[in-house]
Amino acid sequence: MPRTRKLTLTSTPEIIALAKEQARNEGTSISAMFSNFIMEKSRMSGYESPRERKIGPITKSLTGIVKLPDDFDEKDFMGQVVVEKNGLK
Repeated sequence: MPRTRKLTLTSTPEIIALAKEQARNEGTSISAMFSNFIMEKSRMSGYESPRERKIGPITKSLTGIVKLPDDFDEKDFMGQVVVEKNGLK
């Protein structure tokens, strides 16, 4: 297990309540959610951690199966998926 260190974040009571509720709904901790958020942001910005997992053979074999339009906006698409998944619209 990786060694961890303490990090203190400051936010409004409303955001803290939302974070606690989200963590409870996901069955995780706020610390784990924060870590996952940072890792995902890093992946989206092109940063590659030296400890990144290798792509498995099945995933690698599926690469290129789907052809997307040139103007496909992955960030917009994923935002729509999250909104629909969580019933926010």
